[in-house]
Amino acid sequence: MRVALGRRAAERLARDAAALGLGAIDPEFALAELTRLASYRFGAEPGIVRIEARRDARGALALVGSTRGLGPDPRLWSAISAAHAGPHALAPGAKLTRPDVESAREAARAAHADEALMFDAKGRLVEGARANVIVVHEDGALLMPALALGGVRGLALEVLRETLPEIAEAELTREDLSRARELIAVNSVRGAKPIARLDGAQLGDVRAARRVCERLAAILRAAA
Repeated sequence: MRVALGRRAAERLARDAAALGLGAIDPEFALAELTRLASYRFGAEPGIVRIEARRDARGALALVGSTRGLGPDPRLWSAISAAHAGPHALAPGAKLTRPDVESAREAARAAHADEALMFDAKGRLVEGARANVIVVHEDGALLMPALALGGVRGLALEVLRETLPEIAEAELTREDLSRARELIAVNSVRGAKPIARLDGAQLGDVRAARRVCERLAAILRAAA
């Protein structure tokens, strides 16, 4: 049994737990737990596994695992807009359970959308509730929301930036999204997926072949 980007996930868990003051986690132990949980729940079938670090009732550091099926994964994603509360004070970029993100995910499910694109109080794109976002600008540049705005340092995003250092951070507005050639959601489970609609409006060039999305998807498949 292999967990896609499992070692990176275990290392991030240890890093974020330390930044939040939860305590030290051995990445090798976390990876072993991820693999054990995936094997027990899914065997050789695909699925989603997650391990969280939290304090138990006695105040001791504990790892809590959960699983769920992959569910539907349409070829083209639709998205709604949601509000982002900004960066976490103690651990910016950490993957946390956040009320604003959970609310955005629930709103997307209620709207039968695949993603919620989260904007801060100044109207700048921060991230998706499920994924990081890469924008193919109208001039062809590869852009992502500035991490200082509060987005998670996603594992898929890390892989892509190592392979494609030309992905640049930028402040991106709705107007930028409306003019973009492609808008791409990236995460370690789904890979790279094109976002074709936002709040019911078409995004990107409907005639485009989505070549950048396909390229990012191939990079993530190879890394997994």
